This record gives sequence, C-alpha cells and structure tokens, in this order.
Amino acid sequence: MKRQRLFIGLLGLLLIGAGLAGFVHQQSVSVPKPATTKPTRKRATPRLTVHELTRNPELKYTSIIYFALHQPKLQRWQELSDLEAGWQVERYPHGNDWRYLVWPDSHITDAEKNLEPNWFRLTAHQGVAYDSMIVHSFRKDQTYSTTLPKIVDLINERHAAKQVRHLSHNLTIKTHN
Repeated sequence: MKRQRLFIGLLGLLLIGAGLAGFVHQQSVSVPKPATTKPTRKRATPRLTVHELTRNPELKYTSIIYFALHQPKLQRWQELSDLEAGWQVERYPHGNDWRYLVWPDSHITDAEKNLEPNWFRLTAHQGVAYDSMIVHSFRKDQTYSTTLPKIVDLINERHAAKQVRHLSHNLTIKTHN
C-alpha cells in the first residue's frame, strides 16, 4: 500500500512536472520575440575622382567653380554663388590652350554680360589657374593656382560629390573658335 501511494505520488509529481514544462514551453513559443531591426545604412555617395572629371567636362567645370566658391582667396568668384541659377562657361582659344570664362546664371544673355567675368584655364599636370579682374581698380588681376586632385580632395572632404554632380546639370557650355 505504501508502495502504491509512493508510486501514485511520484506519478503525480511527474505529471505535474510535465504539465509545467509543457506550459512553460508553450508560453515561450507563443510569446513573440521583439523584432530586431538592423539599422538601415545610407547608401554612400561614391567619391569624386579625377578620372571621372577627365571623362565628363561638365562635371570638371562644375568642380572647378565649386572649388573657387569655397576658396577665400578668390573673393570675386562669390559673384557665382547662386547655385540654383547655375553658370555659363564660354571656351575661347588662347594660344595652344583654352580660356574658360565663367558667367553667373546658365541662361545669361549677351546683353547682361557687362563686366569682365572670372575665368580659369587648365594647365599642365592637371593644374587649374584661376583669374579675376579686380573691379574699379588698376591693379593686376587676382590669380590662384591649384590642381584637379586638390579640387577633388576638397569636394570629397566636404561630402559634396552628390551636390557637385547635381550642379553639373545647371551648367551651359559655349565654345568659340
């Protein structure tokens, strides 16, 4: 009799234990786990490269102008700071090279071109020479020289590659022979 009670008690304990185990398992399965969200990575804008500039003249000219707008030594280039209006670049032969006159507003008319514009020229070894006439002065023009790699570095440091690529659509180019 004692064995029978002991056996029934153990059997009861086993059934209770199994029931609790099943209950705990069922609860853990039915309780949804919080969703883990991975942070969405912004798609990185590709860095600007000198190679890209050599293949795309509009992008090259826009990069050169963008650099001039952010170079404090080229004060008169600030006349071109209306990014939405864009620019007009006129290419003129100058010796064996070209001189690039830069006007504010991609839709500027000849009648609106009253003052000598800022200009630049491309030099050997990816060089860029900037020139600005000093208004109402008989002093020499203001000049500054840099290179395309330095221009690209500035744009990439400022994380402005996407902006410069977009601005290249606000550019009109005219070539004169």
